[in-house]
Amino acid sequence: MDKHYNPAISRCLQNFAEQRDWQGLLLYLDGLSNAQFRTAGYMLGERTIPELDEPDMWALISSLVAHNAKAFLVTMMKAVAVRLKLGTLSLRSSGSRAFFAMVCNNEVDRQKVLTELLPVVESPEDVSWLLGKLGVEEGRERLAALLRVQTTAANYALFRTLHYIEHERPLLVRTARFLMQRGDAMGFNLASLIKTYYGLDEVTGTFSLHIEPYELARLSNSYEAFRRAMLL
Repeated sequence: MDKHYNPAISRCLQNFAEQRDWQGLLLYLDGLSNAQFRTAGYMLGERTIPELDEPDMWALISSLVAHNAKAFLVTMMKAVAVRLKLGTLSLRSSGSRAFFAMVCNNEVDRQKVLTELLPVVESPEDVSWLLGKLGVEEGRERLAALLRVQTTAANYALFRTLHYIEHERPLLVRTARFLMQRGDAMGFNLASLIKTYYGLDEVTGTFSLHIEPYELARLSNSYEAFRRAMLL
């Protein structure tokens, strides 16, 4: 049996979930010992969230995070990430919009959400949507949020974001060098693309990706073409 499982807590959580009594759940959680509280938090993420439909899931998550973001935000976002990967949850819904609006003005909370969700968002459109809903502006702020995410969708969103800072050549150079140092093949390929696209002779290295000038516009405007190039 899961060492984090507690039958009594499980029954209480199930009852609150069945009744959609989120305020009662919060009162129950406040009355638990520290050890019981940790167990309940784990079980909410591992057992309760996966079983709820989307509106109820977001209502529960919003209640928990509004009540105690430090205790619940990361756990809840990990549970959301699992559902996104399994395809049992869509990113865009009225519940998610309300939740993102709630956390977007807190920089620490916003960063925690991005850390957990950006790596599992599968399309560049959803990456941009998520960043927009969290108030992450185009340009430097969006670049900072995307630099460490090693997915094709995030890297394409990053490449497109560079158009907003293309007049800042030193920043473009630093971005390419950071991607080379990131340690993954896609980061190195993207650095090569940025070097060629913006004519950054200052960026030196042995690149396996070679892009012809006529291909550059297509890579910027076609996610599929970009994806194929990055995976070479």
